[in-house]
Amino acid sequence: MRGAEAPVTRLDRAAWQGALVGKVAFGAVALFAAQLYLSPAQWIPVLAPLHVALLLSLLGLSALVLRRLLTNQPLWLGWRTAILAAYVLEAMLSPLWSLDRAISLEGAVELAKHLLFFVGLINTATTPSRIRTALLLYAGAAIVPACGTFWNYLHGELLVEGFRGRWLGLMADPNHDAMGLVGVLPILLYFALHGQGAWRKAIGLFGVAACIAGVIATHSRGGSIGLAASVLVWALLSRHKLAALGAAALIACGMLIFAPSTFWQRNESIGSYALDESVRGRMHAWDVAGRIAQERPLLGVGEQAYLSAWQEYAPIDAGPHRYVAHNLFLEVLGNLGFTGLFSLLGFLACSLWSGWRARNGSMGNEARAVLAALIGYLVCQQFSGYSLSWFTYGLCAFAACIDHWAPKLARPRVPVGMQLVSPPSLAVA
Repeated sequence: MRGAEAPVTRLDRAAWQGALVGKVAFGAVALFAAQLYLSPAQWIPVLAPLHVALLLSLLGLSALVLRRLLTNQPLWLGWRTAILAAYVLEAMLSPLWSLDRAISLEGAVELAKHLLFFVGLINTATTPSRIRTALLLYAGAAIVPACGTFWNYLHGELLVEGFRGRWLGLMADPNHDAMGLVGVLPILLYFALHGQGAWRKAIGLFGVAACIAGVIATHSRGGSIGLAASVLVWALLSRHKLAALGAAALIACGMLIFAPSTFWQRNESIGSYALDESVRGRMHAWDVAGRIAQERPLLGVGEQAYLSAWQEYAPIDAGPHRYVAHNLFLEVLGNLGFTGLFSLLGFLACSLWSGWRARNGSMGNEARAVLAALIGYLVCQQFSGYSLSWFTYGLCAFAACIDHWAPKLARPRVPVGMQLVSPPSLAVA
């Protein structure tokens, strides 16, 4: 009997160890996602030598691999990851033909990190409670840069162009700052209306107000359009459309009442784009992307080599100043050609479909919030393109988690003979 019990004991011990390591992996990955907004080393200098992001990423990936070894459960990758991997693979190969090999190699390494982040998140946020916890940490962390951006604007600190507020780290650019805040607003609205517990609702309500104030402080025109798109999509997708549209109307009224005159003056320039220097610069940038596509349609000029190709492809009247593409798809088209663009479009389409397909499932409220956030963020990407954006892959990962894991855990138990057992797919950490 002892000999028969020993293997079971070893299996139980391995399962317990695997579950514990899985919790460690999830905690590290969720905290890594949150620190993308917090940028702690930027405003707490004592944390800079600790390399918090690097430590969390190494801990999360190491724990994920160890869990794989202990439980013998394969990592979930799927077709979403395969499409993203194809995009990253082209970026990794692009130094072979790049106009700036050093820049392309650096950009390819950064893009590979985004792939690892995506894989880590979809393989650790594997239960509804974990997904909700990760969403709360991710969206709640955005309150810090939202308040920081508004504080800097009020006190005239770190301003761009003399009046545009911004934060630090990944959100040091006002446009990227506004994009990041737009990308969590529907999620915060979800917690404000559907969060369990008063403190979650409080985080959601305060976060919504803070993010709107932050977007206003950046004076980002693309951010304003993305904000309107995300809130409108969230309201239209809501099961309680009347209440959701009422909330959207309150947000609009708040912006009309409290937004400063400089915010409206800058957004009015959208209608007179021909007279706006910034918009003319973007037009030149789009011309550069178009010329690259004509001469290098398949592979582009190399990952992140768009600016390096400016002098060769810019029109004569563009002037000496180089502009980034200011459009996600044109940036990728210039960097990696139609091959890279189709890979990225396929990955984004799969992510949007994941959110749409899960909108009426067991985590429908979360799915609709993530879908609205992703749509709003992609709208911002059409005006402030940023292909190396961690937030893009974070939102895509959340959509994949909700679509893939929630239905498996909601699946009813299956009768086998006279005994009810759970299907094998439920055994996730």
